[in-house]
Amino acid sequence: MKSILKTSLLAFALATAPVTAALSADTIKVALPAKMFLNVVEFVAQEKGFYEAEDLEVEFTHIADSSIPVRTLIAGDMDIIQAGMAETLVAIGRGAELKTVGGIHNGLHYAFWTRPDAGIESIADLPGKNVAISSPGSLPHVVTLALLHKEGVPQSEIDKINWVSIQGSSGRVNGVIAGAVDATVASYSPEVERSGNASILEIVGPELPDYVMIPFDTTNRMIEERRDVLKRFIKAQLLATRFVLENKDETLAVAKGHFDYSDEDLDAFYQFYIDGRIWNPNGTIAPEAAEYMQELNVESGLQDEVLPVEEVLDTSIVEEVIAEIGTYEK
Repeated sequence: MKSILKTSLLAFALATAPVTAALSADTIKVALPAKMFLNVVEFVAQEKGFYEAEDLEVEFTHIADSSIPVRTLIAGDMDIIQAGMAETLVAIGRGAELKTVGGIHNGLHYAFWTRPDAGIESIADLPGKNVAISSPGSLPHVVTLALLHKEGVPQSEIDKINWVSIQGSSGRVNGVIAGAVDATVASYSPEVERSGNASILEIVGPELPDYVMIPFDTTNRMIEERRDVLKRFIKAQLLATRFVLENKDETLAVAKGHFDYSDEDLDAFYQFYIDGRIWNPNGTIAPEAAEYMQELNVESGLQDEVLPVEEVLDTSIVEEVIAEIGTYEK
């Protein structure tokens, strides 16, 4: 009888072990931009077990309009957003208890697209043109303003631009192709580039190297109460990023399951991101970059003043992760 009891208990333990493990996983809700090649890191993290290794169940929600995720974060509907640092800074300036804690999508993955016959030879030619953005104060809007300021275009000329709200990168590029707008900042597309229906005026990333594109933004409460969950999420993200950088073929195999692109296009996307240094395998954001982003907001009228860096940026969790996994040097 004793032997039978032991066998039964062992069978019960083995049968329930997977259920117990599943129940122990922490759920974290993350808002991402509209589905794009940028997020192949997240797809790799899910499919190659990086989240699972950290006992995480990550729920993603794609939101095309970059002005919306901040509101979902403040409302408590999301734990982390990967949207745009500019919007988060505006919210912090208005009293929201949020922080940027790092990021792997720090580099600008945008191209500046123009209609071939729009008469736009440089950013300085935008005044008087129809320029598509997601919405006022959104990421495409702020990036375009940054390019204009870098070019030295005065505010009196910027005020002559007709801003047209079109949600999503593909929607804005289609607006250029259809002739509804003259130019826009939007994600890279090898198919559009080949078509000749929209021209790349410039690759945005090298023009604005201090711009922080899509970092990890969260609430102060999340940092205080679920710090370990955040740390494990960031660790999984950094390890997945390093995998992407070192394993092109496996990365593209994952991407093929999420995007209806040819092998040629997937290869072009991958090379664009590698050449542009879009992915950050160390997840770091320098205080100088946080100040630069605030200065852009102030210049654009989106933020009243530059706040102390410690009010908008907390790099301590990323630093803890790097201390564990080391700095990526390649």
